[in-house]
Amino acid sequence: MNENTLKSIEEEIRKSGHLVSLEASIILNKKGWQVKNAPRYFDSILESYREVDIVAQRESYFIKNAIDVLVIECKKSKDNPWIFFNQNKINTNVFSLTIDLSEGSKGAIYDLIEKKGIFKRHYYYGKSLSTYYFVLGAKPNSKKSKQIFEAVTQVLNACIFYVNQKAKFLKECKRLKLELPRIRPTFFYPTIVVDGKLYEVKVTKEKEEINEIKHVSLLVERELSEPSLIKLFYEPKYRPLFTKPFIVDIVKLDYFEEFLKNFDKLR
Repeated sequence: MNENTLKSIEEEIRKSGHLVSLEASIILNKKGWQVKNAPRYFDSILESYREVDIVAQRESYFIKNAIDVLVIECKKSKDNPWIFFNQNKINTNVFSLTIDLSEGSKGAIYDLIEKKGIFKRHYYYGKSLSTYYFVLGAKPNSKKSKQIFEAVTQVLNACIFYVNQKAKFLKECKRLKLELPRIRPTFFYPTIVVDGKLYEVKVTKEKEEINEIKHVSLLVERELSEPSLIKLFYEPKYRPLFTKPFIVDIVKLDYFEEFLKNFDKLR
């Protein structure tokens, strides 16, 4: 292999997000997470096979006998910082949690977490949320300009796949009259790890306050084509859900290990 070829390979490696994925995987392994690298899944929304960079799971400290699953997309964007607009909105919405509901509760776990004040111990609670965003220096309609949108779409669609996968498995077990496995609540966390700079913009009447930050809580609202009825835990009633709010954690690579401490403790 000649020297020019080696240099070309090295340049492409530095441009890609693979090194980010490898470093994030090493951090997760060190912290005791079970890691799957680059699993492929069928995206029923886009009707094609896709690949997500990392899926990691571990016992949850939030609720006893539950599981935490991180669904992670890794990106490199050193030349084009990501800019987010803070909405001056504090998260108190329990439905921002993404929970596998195949345990048969019909969503009553949401009501339980809210009514017992458990949600206040979660790191989502009380977070200042961002919504709008753009990639600095990217030409309109270019691949680079769509980097954040595509990464968000990837992790959300992958989360939905894993939620539906377990539900379909349990449904098939019931159809075949098989002994059901132990059913445990699973919490899914769509996450983007980026090797690059993040900035947050707070707009006031006087000026725009701009700060470099290490972690963004991005609120993404997905309208439900099939609205859900969520059962209340303490009474025989249901709450309609027409929109599912997701929190997408966008984390700088050099802050990722610190970010994972959110899963080690309860407030």
